[in-house]
Amino acid sequence: MWKLSLADVRRIKGQLEARRARIEAKYLEDTKALDAEFTDIETLERVAAAFANKYHESESADQIEAVNGAATEAVAAEPDPNGDPDAEAAPDLPSAGPSDGSKWRLRIRRNEAAALAEAESAGRPG
Repeated sequence: MWKLSLADVRRIKGQLEARRARIEAKYLEDTKALDAEFTDIETLERVAAAFANKYHESESADQIEAVNGAATEAVAAEPDPNGDPDAEAAPDLPSAGPSDGSKWRLRIRRNEAAALAEAESAGRPG
């Protein structure tokens, strides 16, 4: 049979608190390192975008105009899904303007969403 004293419980509790403090300190350190990497990448992204805008401004405007023209032509060719031939269809294409985030961030969000969906489907009996 076990013989636990109050001193044993306090000693174990102290060990667990010390372990928790070490884990939290390591987590904080890792989080700061990741935040610094994100900042570096975001800075690089801003500098690259500014560079591209500065030196390829006229080329970008021509590309946006071409994409918008193609979208308008595609929409004009599509019939109205409600059956009204006189109604104009709204474009389903994304805008050619600035996005909500970088391609890199969007990729991370897609990966997180896929992982979440996979975890949910794994947790449910199929």
